[in-house]
Amino acid sequence: MASPDNPSDDVTQEDASVRLAETEAFLRRAQLLQSEVQRFADHLEEVYHGYSQHSPAYVHTSFTNEVKAEAESLEKDIREPKPSDPLGVHHPHSSNLPFLEPIWGIAKNSKDVVRIRCALSTGPYKKQVLAPGTRIVRSQGESRPNKLGSFIVDVVTDGGHSWYKVSSMTNKRVLFDLAKEAIYGGDSDDDEDVGAILQHYEDIPLVKLARNLANTAKGHHIQTKNPSTFIVLPRIKEGEYPEVDKVLNVCRQLGVTLLCGDSVPPAPLLSDTLLHTMAPDPKANFTQILNIDTSLLVALASDFSHGVVVKQPWFSQSHNDHVDLEIAQPMLSMVYPLIGNHELVCTKEAAETFFHIVDTLSTDSEKARAYLIVDSITKNSEKSQEQRIEELRPLSIHDVPSSLQLPITIVDMNEDNCQDRLSDLIKEKLGNVVNPGQSVFSYGWAKGLTTMTCNSLVIKQLERDLESLPTLDVPWPSIWAFPTSRPFVGVPKSMREQPQKHVEDYIETCTSGIDKLLRSSK
Repeated sequence: MASPDNPSDDVTQEDASVRLAETEAFLRRAQLLQSEVQRFADHLEEVYHGYSQHSPAYVHTSFTNEVKAEAESLEKDIREPKPSDPLGVHHPHSSNLPFLEPIWGIAKNSKDVVRIRCALSTGPYKKQVLAPGTRIVRSQGESRPNKLGSFIVDVVTDGGHSWYKVSSMTNKRVLFDLAKEAIYGGDSDDDEDVGAILQHYEDIPLVKLARNLANTAKGHHIQTKNPSTFIVLPRIKEGEYPEVDKVLNVCRQLGVTLLCGDSVPPAPLLSDTLLHTMAPDPKANFTQILNIDTSLLVALASDFSHGVVVKQPWFSQSHNDHVDLEIAQPMLSMVYPLIGNHELVCTKEAAETFFHIVDTLSTDSEKARAYLIVDSITKNSEKSQEQRIEELRPLSIHDVPSSLQLPITIVDMNEDNCQDRLSDLIKEKLGNVVNPGQSVFSYGWAKGLTTMTCNSLVIKQLERDLESLPTLDVPWPSIWAFPTSRPFVGVPKSMREQPQKHVEDYIETCTSGIDKLLRSSK
Protein backbone atom coordinates (compact mmCIF):
# COMPACT_ATOMS: atom_id res chain seq x y z
CA MET A 1 0.00 0.00 0.00
CA ALA A 2 1.25 3.47 -0.84
CA SER A 3 2.41 5.72 1.95
CA PRO A 4 0.13 8.77 2.52
CA ASP A 5 3.22 10.93 2.45
CA ASN A 6 4.57 9.39 -0.72
CA PRO A 7 2.06 7.64 -3.04
CA SER A 8 4.88 6.63 -5.37
CA ASP A 9 6.48 4.24 -2.84
CA ASP A 10 4.71 1.18 -4.29
CA VAL A 11 5.85 2.07 -7.79
CA THR A 12 9.45 2.51 -6.64
CA GLN A 13 9.41 -0.78 -4.75
CA GLU A 14 7.86 -2.51 -7.74
CA ASP A 15 10.57 -1.10 -10.03
CA ALA A 16 13.23 -2.25 -7.59
CA SER A 17 11.76 -5.78 -7.49
CA VAL A 18 11.67 -5.98 -11.27
CA ARG A 19 15.24 -4.79 -11.55
CA LEU A 20 16.37 -7.20 -8.84
CA ALA A 21 14.88 -10.07 -10.84
CA GLU A 22 16.58 -8.78 -13.99
CA THR A 23 19.91 -8.51 -12.17
CA GLU A 24 19.57 -12.06 -10.86
CA ALA A 25 18.93 -13.24 -14.41
CA PHE A 26 22.02 -11.38 -15.57
CA LEU A 27 24.02 -12.97 -12.77
CA ARG A 28 22.95 -16.45 -13.87
CA ARG A 29 24.13 -15.62 -17.41
CA ALA A 30 27.43 -14.29 -16.07
CA GLN A 31 27.96 -17.43 -13.99
CA LEU A 32 27.23 -19.64 -17.00
CA LEU A 33 29.74 -17.64 -19.04
CA GLN A 34 32.26 -17.90 -16.22
CA SER A 35 31.85 -21.69 -16.00
CA GLU A 36 32.26 -22.12 -19.77
CA VAL A 37 35.41 -19.99 -19.86
CA GLN A 38 36.83 -22.03 -16.97
CA ARG A 39 36.05 -25.23 -18.86
CA PHE A 40 37.95 -23.80 -21.84
CA ALA A 41 40.88 -22.95 -19.54
CA ASP A 42 40.94 -26.51 -18.16
CA HIS A 43 40.92 -27.88 -21.71
CA LEU A 44 43.92 -25.72 -22.63
CA GLU A 45 45.79 -27.03 -19.58
CA GLU A 46 45.18 -30.56 -20.73
CA VAL A 47 46.08 -30.31 -24.41
CA TYR A 48 49.17 -28.14 -23.85
CA HIS A 49 50.58 -30.12 -20.92
CA GLY A 50 54.31 -30.51 -21.44
CA TYR A 51 54.46 -27.76 -24.05
CA SER A 52 57.11 -25.04 -24.27
CA GLN A 53 54.82 -22.94 -22.11
CA HIS A 54 53.41 -24.93 -19.20
CA SER A 55 49.96 -23.40 -19.41
CA PRO A 56 48.92 -20.96 -22.13
CA ALA A 57 46.85 -18.98 -19.62
CA TYR A 58 47.58 -15.82 -21.59
CA VAL A 59 44.99 -17.09 -24.12
CA HIS A 60 42.08 -16.23 -21.84
CA THR A 61 43.39 -14.41 -18.74
CA SER A 62 42.19 -10.93 -19.67
CA PHE A 63 38.74 -12.13 -20.68
CA THR A 64 38.47 -14.36 -17.61
CA ASN A 65 39.18 -11.39 -15.36
CA GLU A 66 36.56 -9.25 -17.10
CA VAL A 67 33.90 -11.95 -16.75
CA LYS A 68 34.83 -12.50 -13.10
CA ALA A 69 34.61 -8.76 -12.37
CA GLU A 70 31.17 -8.58 -14.00
CA ALA A 71 29.86 -11.55 -12.00
CA GLU A 72 31.23 -10.09 -8.75
CA SER A 73 29.64 -6.72 -9.50
CA LEU A 74 26.24 -8.32 -10.07
CA GLU A 75 26.58 -10.42 -6.92
CA LYS A 76 27.41 -7.32 -4.88
CA ASP A 77 24.42 -5.41 -6.25
CA ILE A 78 22.15 -8.24 -5.17
CA ARG A 79 23.84 -8.83 -1.84
CA GLU A 80 24.21 -5.17 -0.86
CA PRO A 81 21.29 -3.16 -2.32
CA LYS A 82 21.37 0.58 -1.71
CA PRO A 83 18.06 1.76 -0.20
CA SER A 84 18.89 5.38 -0.91
CA ASP A 85 19.21 4.58 -4.59
CA PRO A 86 15.78 5.00 -6.27
CA LEU A 87 16.67 2.13 -8.57
CA GLY A 88 17.41 -0.10 -5.62
CA VAL A 89 19.93 -2.32 -7.44
CA HIS A 90 22.31 -2.22 -10.35
CA HIS A 91 20.40 -1.46 -13.55
CA PRO A 92 20.88 -4.45 -15.89
CA HIS A 93 21.17 -2.19 -18.92
CA SER A 94 24.48 -0.87 -17.56
CA SER A 95 25.95 -4.38 -17.39
CA ASN A 96 28.92 -5.27 -19.58
CA LEU A 97 27.53 -8.75 -20.14
CA PRO A 98 25.84 -7.98 -23.51
CA PHE A 99 29.31 -7.10 -24.80
CA LEU A 100 31.14 -10.07 -23.23
CA GLU A 101 28.68 -12.71 -24.43
CA PRO A 102 29.10 -11.99 -28.18
CA ILE A 103 32.89 -12.14 -27.74
CA TRP A 104 32.58 -15.60 -26.22
CA GLY A 105 30.09 -16.51 -28.96
CA ILE A 106 32.67 -15.64 -31.63
CA ALA A 107 35.27 -17.74 -29.80
CA LYS A 108 32.87 -20.70 -29.66
CA ASN A 109 32.21 -20.38 -33.39
CA SER A 110 35.94 -20.30 -34.21
CA LYS A 111 38.71 -22.76 -34.87
CA ASP A 112 42.07 -22.71 -33.08
CA VAL A 113 41.53 -19.77 -30.71
CA VAL A 114 44.83 -18.05 -29.87
CA ARG A 115 43.80 -15.08 -27.72
CA ILE A 116 40.65 -13.53 -26.23
CA ARG A 117 40.80 -9.79 -25.47
CA CYS A 118 44.33 -9.17 -26.67
CA ALA A 119 46.00 -5.71 -26.42
CA LEU A 120 48.37 -5.05 -29.33
CA SER A 121 50.71 -2.23 -30.29
CA THR A 122 49.30 0.35 -32.71
CA GLY A 123 52.71 1.34 -34.05
CA PRO A 124 54.38 3.14 -35.66
CA TYR A 125 56.12 -0.02 -36.84
CA LYS A 126 59.77 0.11 -37.84
CA LYS A 127 59.40 -3.46 -39.05
CA GLN A 128 56.75 -6.16 -39.20
CA VAL A 129 55.86 -7.30 -35.68
CA LEU A 130 55.25 -10.99 -34.95
CA ALA A 131 51.55 -11.41 -34.20
CA PRO A 132 50.26 -13.84 -31.56
CA GLY A 133 49.71 -17.27 -33.07
CA THR A 134 51.23 -20.56 -34.11
CA ARG A 135 54.22 -20.62 -36.44
CA ILE A 136 56.36 -23.49 -35.28
CA VAL A 137 55.15 -23.28 -31.70
CA ARG A 138 52.38 -21.14 -30.23
CA SER A 139 53.42 -17.84 -28.68
CA GLN A 140 52.10 -14.44 -27.66
CA GLY A 141 54.11 -12.85 -30.44
CA GLU A 142 56.15 -9.67 -30.08
CA SER A 143 53.39 -7.07 -29.97
CA ARG A 144 53.14 -5.06 -26.76
CA PRO A 145 51.05 -1.95 -26.02
CA ASN A 146 53.23 1.17 -25.98
CA LYS A 147 53.03 4.80 -24.86
CA LEU A 148 51.57 5.79 -28.21
CA GLY A 149 48.58 3.55 -27.71
CA SER A 150 47.20 0.05 -28.00
CA PHE A 151 44.39 -1.70 -29.83
CA ILE A 152 42.36 -4.52 -28.31
CA VAL A 153 41.44 -7.41 -30.59
CA ASP A 154 38.58 -9.33 -29.01
CA VAL A 155 39.27 -12.77 -30.49
CA VAL A 156 42.34 -14.06 -32.35
CA THR A 157 41.51 -17.30 -34.18
CA ASP A 158 42.65 -19.65 -36.95
CA GLY A 159 46.03 -20.07 -35.31
CA GLY A 160 46.53 -16.30 -35.40
CA HIS A 161 45.42 -15.63 -38.99
CA SER A 162 42.03 -14.04 -38.14
CA TRP A 163 41.28 -11.08 -35.87
CA TYR A 164 37.76 -10.29 -34.64
CA LYS A 165 36.55 -7.05 -33.07
CA VAL A 166 33.08 -6.99 -31.50
CA SER A 167 31.13 -3.72 -31.36
CA SER A 168 27.83 -2.89 -29.63
CA MET A 169 27.15 -0.14 -32.20
CA THR A 170 23.52 0.24 -33.31
CA ASN A 171 21.91 1.71 -36.43
CA LYS A 172 20.65 4.68 -34.39
CA ARG A 173 24.11 5.34 -33.02
CA VAL A 174 25.62 5.40 -36.50
CA LEU A 175 22.89 7.81 -37.64
CA PHE A 176 23.62 10.01 -34.63
CA ASP A 177 27.35 10.01 -35.46
CA LEU A 178 26.59 10.97 -39.06
CA ALA A 179 24.38 13.85 -37.90
CA LYS A 180 27.01 14.99 -35.45
CA GLU A 181 29.57 15.21 -38.24
CA ALA A 182 26.99 16.76 -40.60
CA ILE A 183 27.38 13.91 -43.06
CA TYR A 184 24.30 13.00 -45.07
CA GLY A 185 23.62 10.51 -47.79
CA GLY A 186 23.85 13.14 -50.53
CA ASP A 187 27.18 14.56 -49.43
CA SER A 188 29.25 12.00 -51.31
CA ASP A 189 28.95 10.68 -54.81
CA ASP A 190 29.24 7.02 -55.79
CA ASP A 191 31.74 8.04 -58.44
CA GLU A 192 34.15 9.51 -55.87
CA ASP A 193 37.44 7.67 -55.53
CA VAL A 194 38.00 5.49 -52.48
CA GLY A 195 40.42 7.95 -50.88
CA ALA A 196 37.92 10.79 -51.05
CA ILE A 197 35.13 8.66 -49.61
CA LEU A 198 37.33 7.45 -46.74
CA GLN A 199 38.34 11.01 -45.97
CA HIS A 200 34.70 12.06 -46.03
CA TYR A 201 33.83 9.51 -43.31
CA GLU A 202 37.12 9.43 -41.40
CA ASP A 203 35.69 10.89 -38.15
CA ILE A 204 32.80 8.42 -37.86
CA PRO A 205 33.61 6.14 -34.83
CA LEU A 206 32.78 2.91 -36.69
CA VAL A 207 35.07 3.90 -39.56
CA LYS A 208 37.80 4.83 -37.08
CA LEU A 209 37.43 1.39 -35.50
CA ALA A 210 37.74 -0.35 -38.87
CA ARG A 211 40.75 1.77 -39.86
CA ASN A 212 42.56 1.10 -36.56
CA LEU A 213 41.90 -2.62 -36.85
CA ALA A 214 43.11 -2.74 -40.46
CA ASN A 215 46.22 -0.65 -39.78
CA THR A 216 47.17 -2.68 -36.71
CA ALA A 217 46.85 -5.91 -38.71
CA LYS A 218 49.07 -4.49 -41.49
CA GLY A 219 51.83 -3.99 -38.93
CA HIS A 220 51.73 -7.63 -37.78
CA HIS A 221 52.85 -10.88 -39.41
CA ILE A 222 51.77 -14.46 -38.87
CA GLN A 223 53.52 -17.05 -41.07
CA THR A 224 54.67 -14.30 -43.51
CA LYS A 225 51.10 -12.92 -43.90
CA ASN A 226 49.03 -10.15 -42.31
CA PRO A 227 46.03 -11.35 -40.27
CA SER A 228 42.57 -11.10 -41.83
CA THR A 229 40.28 -8.67 -40.00
CA PHE A 230 36.60 -8.88 -39.01
CA ILE A 231 34.21 -6.57 -37.17
CA VAL A 232 31.18 -8.19 -35.56
CA LEU A 233 28.13 -5.91 -35.31
CA PRO A 234 25.30 -8.01 -33.80
CA ARG A 235 23.07 -4.95 -33.17
CA ILE A 236 23.30 -3.46 -36.68
CA LYS A 237 21.02 -4.60 -39.49
CA GLU A 238 21.82 -3.85 -43.09
CA GLY A 239 19.18 -2.61 -45.51
CA GLU A 240 17.25 -0.47 -43.00
CA TYR A 241 19.03 2.86 -43.56
CA PRO A 242 21.00 3.73 -46.73
CA GLU A 243 23.14 6.12 -44.70
CA VAL A 244 24.22 3.30 -42.35
CA ASP A 245 24.84 0.95 -45.28
CA LYS A 246 27.16 3.57 -46.79
CA VAL A 247 29.22 3.63 -43.59
CA LEU A 248 29.41 -0.16 -43.61
CA ASN A 249 30.66 -0.12 -47.20
CA VAL A 250 33.31 2.45 -46.26
CA CYS A 251 34.53 0.05 -43.56
CA ARG A 252 34.72 -2.75 -46.11
CA GLN A 253 36.80 -0.56 -48.43
CA LEU A 254 39.40 -0.50 -45.66
CA GLY A 255 39.77 -4.27 -46.09
CA VAL A 256 37.71 -5.31 -43.07
CA THR A 257 35.00 -7.99 -43.29
CA LEU A 258 31.77 -7.11 -41.44
CA LEU A 259 29.36 -9.52 -39.77
CA CYS A 260 26.07 -7.74 -39.08
CA GLY A 261 22.83 -8.71 -37.35
CA ASP A 262 21.50 -12.02 -38.64
CA SER A 263 24.82 -12.88 -40.30
CA VAL A 264 26.36 -13.32 -36.83
CA PRO A 265 26.01 -17.06 -36.13
CA PRO A 266 24.38 -18.07 -32.83
CA ALA A 267 26.75 -19.44 -30.22
CA PRO A 268 26.71 -23.25 -30.15
CA LEU A 269 26.43 -25.28 -26.96
CA LEU A 270 29.78 -25.97 -25.36
CA SER A 271 30.88 -29.60 -25.65
CA ASP A 272 34.08 -31.63 -25.64
CA THR A 273 33.97 -31.77 -29.43
CA LEU A 274 33.57 -28.00 -29.63
CA LEU A 275 36.47 -27.47 -27.20
CA HIS A 276 38.72 -29.54 -29.47
CA THR A 277 37.69 -27.29 -32.35
CA MET A 278 38.34 -24.12 -30.36
CA ALA A 279 41.69 -25.44 -29.12
CA PRO A 280 42.88 -28.49 -31.08
CA ASP A 281 45.35 -30.79 -29.36
CA PRO A 282 48.69 -30.22 -31.14
CA LYS A 283 49.75 -33.74 -30.16
CA ALA A 284 47.03 -35.11 -32.43
CA ASN A 285 49.11 -34.01 -35.44
CA PHE A 286 52.32 -35.76 -34.40
CA THR A 287 53.75 -37.96 -37.14
CA GLN A 288 54.14 -41.67 -36.45
CA ILE A 289 57.92 -41.27 -36.68
CA LEU A 290 59.35 -38.67 -34.27
CA ASN A 291 62.66 -36.93 -34.90
CA ILE A 292 64.59 -36.54 -31.61
CA ASP A 293 67.16 -33.77 -31.15
CA THR A 294 70.29 -33.85 -29.00
CA SER A 295 68.82 -31.90 -26.09
CA LEU A 296 66.07 -34.49 -25.67
CA LEU A 297 68.53 -37.38 -26.05
CA VAL A 298 70.47 -35.94 -23.12
CA ALA A 299 67.28 -35.54 -21.05
CA LEU A 300 66.35 -39.17 -21.77
CA ALA A 301 69.68 -40.40 -20.38
CA SER A 302 70.23 -37.89 -17.56
CA ASP A 303 70.42 -38.87 -13.89
CA PHE A 304 68.28 -35.83 -13.20
CA SER A 305 65.44 -37.44 -15.16
CA HIS A 306 65.80 -40.99 -13.83
CA GLY A 307 66.83 -40.65 -10.19
CA VAL A 308 66.71 -38.54 -7.05
CA VAL A 309 69.73 -36.27 -7.34
CA VAL A 310 71.08 -34.75 -4.13
CA LYS A 311 72.69 -31.34 -4.45
CA GLN A 312 76.47 -31.46 -4.19
CA PRO A 313 79.01 -28.78 -3.18
CA TRP A 314 80.54 -28.88 -6.66
CA PHE A 315 77.20 -28.35 -8.44
CA SER A 316 76.77 -25.22 -10.50
CA GLN A 317 73.67 -23.07 -10.03
CA SER A 318 72.28 -24.69 -13.17
CA HIS A 319 72.65 -28.13 -11.58
CA ASN A 320 70.84 -26.97 -8.45
CA ASP A 321 68.07 -25.43 -10.55
CA HIS A 322 67.51 -28.71 -12.36
CA VAL A 323 67.24 -30.59 -9.06
CA ASP A 324 64.40 -28.23 -8.11
CA LEU A 325 62.80 -28.37 -11.56
CA GLU A 326 62.73 -32.16 -11.51
CA ILE A 327 61.04 -32.20 -8.11
CA ALA A 328 58.39 -29.76 -9.33
CA GLN A 329 57.79 -31.51 -12.67
CA PRO A 330 59.50 -34.83 -13.48
CA MET A 331 60.83 -34.62 -17.03
CA LEU A 332 59.84 -38.12 -18.05
CA SER A 333 56.24 -37.56 -16.96
CA MET A 334 56.06 -35.12 -19.88
CA VAL A 335 58.22 -37.05 -22.35
CA TYR A 336 57.12 -40.68 -22.11
CA PRO A 337 53.39 -40.06 -22.80
CA LEU A 338 54.30 -38.14 -25.97
CA ILE A 339 56.93 -40.40 -27.52
CA GLY A 340 55.56 -43.80 -26.51
CA ASN A 341 54.19 -45.89 -29.38
CA HIS A 342 56.12 -43.76 -31.88
CA GLU A 343 59.09 -44.87 -33.95
CA LEU A 344 62.04 -42.70 -32.89
CA VAL A 345 64.91 -41.46 -35.06
CA CYS A 346 67.76 -38.97 -34.76
CA THR A 347 70.24 -37.65 -37.29
CA LYS A 348 73.82 -38.86 -37.42
CA GLU A 349 75.04 -35.41 -36.36
CA ALA A 350 72.69 -35.37 -33.35
CA ALA A 351 73.87 -38.83 -32.29
CA GLU A 352 77.55 -37.99 -32.71
CA THR A 353 77.20 -34.86 -30.59
CA PHE A 354 75.24 -36.82 -28.00
CA PHE A 355 77.89 -39.52 -27.67
CA HIS A 356 80.68 -36.91 -27.50
CA ILE A 357 78.93 -35.41 -24.48
CA VAL A 358 78.24 -38.85 -23.01
CA ASP A 359 81.86 -39.97 -23.26
CA THR A 360 83.17 -36.65 -21.92
CA LEU A 361 80.84 -35.58 -19.13
CA SER A 362 78.39 -38.27 -18.03
CA THR A 363 78.24 -40.56 -15.02
CA ASP A 364 78.40 -44.34 -15.41
CA SER A 365 74.62 -44.65 -15.12
CA GLU A 366 74.13 -41.92 -17.72
CA LYS A 367 76.52 -43.74 -20.07
CA ALA A 368 74.62 -46.98 -19.56
CA ARG A 369 71.30 -45.35 -20.41
CA ALA A 370 72.75 -43.51 -23.39
CA TYR A 371 73.88 -46.71 -25.10
CA LEU A 372 70.54 -48.36 -24.38
CA ILE A 373 68.34 -45.60 -25.83
CA VAL A 374 70.31 -44.76 -28.99
CA ASP A 375 71.43 -47.25 -31.61
CA SER A 376 75.22 -47.62 -31.65
CA ILE A 377 77.50 -49.84 -33.71
CA THR A 378 80.03 -49.89 -30.83
CA LYS A 379 77.79 -51.07 -28.00
CA ASN A 380 74.48 -52.91 -27.45
CA SER A 381 73.75 -53.00 -31.18
CA GLU A 382 72.53 -56.59 -30.98
CA LYS A 383 70.00 -56.00 -28.21
CA SER A 384 66.29 -56.08 -28.91
CA GLN A 385 63.75 -53.49 -27.88
CA GLU A 386 62.53 -55.73 -25.04
CA GLN A 387 66.07 -56.27 -23.72
CA ARG A 388 66.79 -52.55 -23.73
CA ILE A 389 63.59 -51.81 -21.81
CA GLU A 390 64.41 -54.47 -19.20
CA GLU A 391 67.94 -53.14 -18.73
CA LEU A 392 66.76 -49.54 -18.55
CA ARG A 393 64.21 -50.19 -15.79
CA PRO A 394 66.74 -50.84 -12.97
CA LEU A 395 68.43 -47.57 -13.96
CA SER A 396 65.33 -45.47 -13.32
CA ILE A 397 62.97 -44.69 -10.46
CA HIS A 398 60.23 -44.13 -13.04
CA ASP A 399 58.26 -46.76 -14.86
CA VAL A 400 59.67 -47.30 -18.36
CA PRO A 401 56.75 -48.00 -20.70
CA SER A 402 56.93 -51.23 -22.64
CA SER A 403 55.77 -49.29 -25.70
CA LEU A 404 58.93 -47.17 -25.78
CA GLN A 405 60.45 -47.85 -29.20
CA LEU A 406 64.14 -48.44 -28.48
CA PRO A 407 66.70 -48.03 -29.81
CA ILE A 408 66.36 -44.60 -31.40
CA THR A 409 67.50 -45.16 -34.97
CA ILE A 410 70.30 -43.03 -36.42
CA VAL A 411 69.48 -41.65 -39.90
CA ASP A 412 71.15 -39.65 -42.66
CA MET A 413 69.87 -36.05 -42.69
CA ASN A 414 69.60 -36.26 -46.50
CA GLU A 415 67.85 -39.62 -46.53
CA ASP A 416 66.17 -40.19 -49.91
CA ASN A 417 67.54 -36.79 -51.04
CA CYS A 418 64.89 -35.19 -48.83
CA GLN A 419 66.80 -31.89 -48.60
CA ASP A 420 65.85 -31.20 -52.23
CA ARG A 421 62.33 -30.51 -50.97
CA LEU A 422 63.48 -27.35 -49.20
CA SER A 423 64.09 -24.15 -51.15
CA ASP A 424 67.44 -22.37 -51.17
CA LEU A 425 65.93 -19.54 -49.10
CA ILE A 426 64.78 -21.99 -46.44
CA LYS A 427 68.19 -23.69 -46.40
CA GLU A 428 69.80 -20.29 -45.98
CA LYS A 429 67.69 -19.60 -42.88
CA LEU A 430 68.33 -23.07 -41.49
CA GLY A 431 72.01 -22.33 -41.98
CA ASN A 432 71.78 -19.88 -39.08
CA VAL A 433 71.26 -22.87 -36.77
CA VAL A 434 74.58 -24.43 -35.77
CA ASN A 435 74.90 -28.20 -36.00
CA PRO A 436 73.67 -30.56 -34.75
CA GLY A 437 70.50 -28.44 -34.63
CA GLN A 438 70.73 -27.63 -38.33
CA SER A 439 70.74 -31.29 -39.32
CA VAL A 440 67.94 -32.12 -36.88
CA PHE A 441 65.50 -29.41 -37.94
CA SER A 442 66.23 -29.56 -41.66
CA TYR A 443 65.83 -33.36 -41.68
CA GLY A 444 62.56 -33.25 -39.74
CA TRP A 445 61.14 -30.52 -41.98
CA ALA A 446 62.28 -32.10 -45.25
CA LYS A 447 60.89 -35.51 -44.28
CA GLY A 448 57.65 -34.04 -42.93
CA LEU A 449 58.29 -35.43 -39.44
CA THR A 450 57.52 -33.95 -36.03
CA THR A 451 60.74 -32.95 -34.29
CA MET A 452 60.96 -33.14 -30.49
CA THR A 453 63.28 -30.71 -28.70
CA CYS A 454 64.01 -29.09 -25.35
CA ASN A 455 65.55 -26.08 -27.07
CA SER A 456 62.82 -23.44 -27.36
CA LEU A 457 65.36 -20.60 -27.82
CA VAL A 458 66.54 -21.94 -31.18
CA ILE A 459 62.92 -22.48 -32.26
CA LYS A 460 62.06 -18.85 -31.52
CA GLN A 461 65.07 -17.68 -33.56
CA LEU A 462 64.11 -19.99 -36.43
CA GLU A 463 60.56 -18.59 -36.36
CA ARG A 464 61.86 -15.03 -36.67
CA ASP A 465 64.20 -16.02 -39.50
CA LEU A 466 61.43 -17.73 -41.44
CA GLU A 467 59.06 -14.78 -40.91
CA SER A 468 61.55 -12.59 -42.76
CA LEU A 469 60.95 -14.58 -45.96
CA PRO A 470 58.38 -13.24 -48.46
CA THR A 471 56.55 -16.56 -48.40
CA LEU A 472 57.07 -20.27 -47.80
CA ASP A 473 56.23 -22.77 -50.54
CA VAL A 474 55.93 -25.66 -48.07
CA PRO A 475 54.01 -26.08 -44.79
CA TRP A 476 55.76 -24.78 -41.69
CA PRO A 477 57.79 -27.40 -39.77
CA SER A 478 56.12 -29.52 -37.11
CA ILE A 479 58.09 -29.16 -33.86
CA TRP A 480 57.18 -29.81 -30.24
CA ALA A 481 59.25 -27.84 -27.72
CA PHE A 482 59.26 -28.99 -24.10
CA PRO A 483 59.14 -26.28 -21.43
CA THR A 484 62.33 -27.48 -19.76
CA SER A 485 65.44 -29.60 -20.29
CA ARG A 486 67.69 -31.86 -18.23
CA PRO A 487 71.50 -31.85 -18.59
CA PHE A 488 73.79 -34.63 -17.44
CA VAL A 489 74.70 -34.61 -13.76
CA GLY A 490 78.21 -35.57 -14.81
CA VAL A 491 81.18 -35.70 -12.49
CA PRO A 492 83.41 -33.00 -10.95
CA LYS A 493 85.93 -31.58 -13.39
CA SER A 494 88.84 -33.01 -11.39
CA MET A 495 87.51 -36.56 -11.91
CA ARG A 496 86.97 -36.23 -15.64
CA GLU A 497 89.23 -37.52 -18.35
CA GLN A 498 90.88 -34.69 -20.25
CA PRO A 499 88.59 -33.95 -23.19
CA GLN A 500 89.91 -33.90 -26.70
CA LYS A 501 90.55 -30.54 -28.34
CA HIS A 502 87.68 -30.90 -30.79
CA VAL A 503 85.27 -31.39 -27.90
CA GLU A 504 86.52 -28.18 -26.26
CA ASP A 505 86.05 -26.41 -29.58
CA TYR A 506 82.49 -27.70 -29.67
CA ILE A 507 81.86 -26.43 -26.12
CA GLU A 508 82.87 -22.93 -27.11
CA THR A 509 80.98 -22.68 -30.40
CA CYS A 510 77.81 -24.76 -30.15
CA THR A 511 74.60 -22.72 -30.08
CA SER A 512 72.08 -25.54 -30.23
CA GLY A 513 71.40 -25.40 -26.50
CA ILE A 514 73.90 -28.08 -25.57
CA ASP A 515 76.50 -25.41 -24.88
CA LYS A 516 74.69 -24.54 -21.64
CA LEU A 517 74.64 -28.19 -20.69
CA LEU A 518 78.39 -28.52 -21.20
CA ARG A 519 79.33 -25.29 -19.48
CA SER A 520 77.10 -26.06 -16.48
CA SER A 521 79.07 -29.26 -15.94
CA LYS A 522 82.45 -27.51 -15.80
